[in-house]
Parts: sequence; structure tokens; C-alpha cells
Amino acid sequence: MDMETWIELLGKSQDDPAVKAALATAGVKKIPKLRKDEFTVIFDLKGHGMSLIMTDEAWLKSLEDQDIGEGPLILTSVAAYFVRRKSKDLYKGALPYKLAASVTQADLRKKFGPPAETGTDIPYDIWLRGGLEVTAGYTNDLKLEHFQLKVPRSE
Repeated sequence: MDMETWIELLGKSQDDPAVKAALATAGVKKIPKLRKDEFTVIFDLKGHGMSLIMTDEAWLKSLEDQDIGEGPLILTSVAAYFVRRKSKDLYKGALPYKLAASVTQADLRKKFGPPAETGTDIPYDIWLRGGLEVTAGYTNDLKLEHFQLKVPRSE
């Protein structure tokens, strides 16, 4: 599986047949339960070098008539990892936007322009593209460590 599969599913419910099928194909037997006082679950797609975030619908959409934990989880993020300290499970698939895993911070800033947000202690950049937050996390020498696409929260 590659990121493109998951990008098409961002914003869809855990009950959506396409989400269920993709999770089954990725080897996910059961979505982790939402813990008390939390509004997201994060889990790895083992053997794929990716992780997913699913977010409570009421929190994501700022629903006033639904309590957290009452509705379904929504697929809100997919991340691919190229460097991991504690795991050799690295992403080998294609990246969106015709990017290569070998891109650097300078390459991404040239392609996407100035980021909307940037981090210095832990180097990262965030851009807004096509209704998604695009996050690039970097190693200390500013090579791509992880790449994430995320559905922003409704306010």
C-alpha cells in the first residue's frame, strides 16, 4: 500500500466500506479504541512504514449535538516514515506531489513555497495544500524524516 490509497480516504468514516477494505488489506484487524479523555487514536500500519490517525467525529467537526465517543472515528491523517530510531519499518512507496524520499527541506520549500508553520527545535514545516495540512519532518541535517497529510479540524 502507498500513501495515495490513504489520501483518497482522508475525511471518511471508519464505517465507510472503502476504509474498512483498505484497513483489512493493510492487515489491521481492529481499530484501537478511543481512550477516555482523548479524541484521536494513532496506530502503525506494520510492514508499510506508515501510521494513521483517526479522530472522533464530534471533536473533528466541532459538533455541539454529539458527545466525544458517541459517533464514529474519521480517518484524518496518514504519515510515511523514512527514518526511525526504534524501528526498521520504513516507507518504500510513492509519495504524493511527485516527491522523492530523498528530498530536503530546501527542496520542499522550493516546491511548496514558504511554510505556514515551521519548527526549529524539532525541524518541521507545514503547508496548506488542497484542503490538507502537508507536514514534512526532518532529520537534524534537514533531510526528510517523515511526510504527513492531515485533514484540518473544523472550527
